[in-house]
Amino acid sequence: MDTSERVGRYVRMVALEGQGTELAGALLRVADDMAAQPGCLAYVVNATPDEPDVVWVTEMWSDAASSEAALSRDIGESGLGDVLALLTAPPDYIDVTPLGGPGLTGLPG
Repeated sequence: MDTSERVGRYVRMVALEGQGTELAGALLRVADDMAAQPGCLAYVVNATPDEPDVVWVTEMWSDAASSEAALSRDIGESGLGDVLALLTAPPDYIDVTPLGGPGLTGLPG
């Protein structure tokens, strides 16, 4: 299975103090929207047990063009405006290239 075009990303977001639950909820609504976007293979919202105001998103896309198309839409359309209003600073991004393992098996691409 060729995974060379797939792109992944870990995104760390820090909510305003006491707003971690609200941030997670807003990101889960974004995830519902991303599930319908072409090329979105995964968009997983993760809580950080020891940091209640930190939320991580794990993204996997079939290719860079799919990721860019989905994330460049109007922020209100995808619900990202609600997310941005809850952040203390811009998100931190770690770009990765998915190579293999459980979760990749059987995915298109």
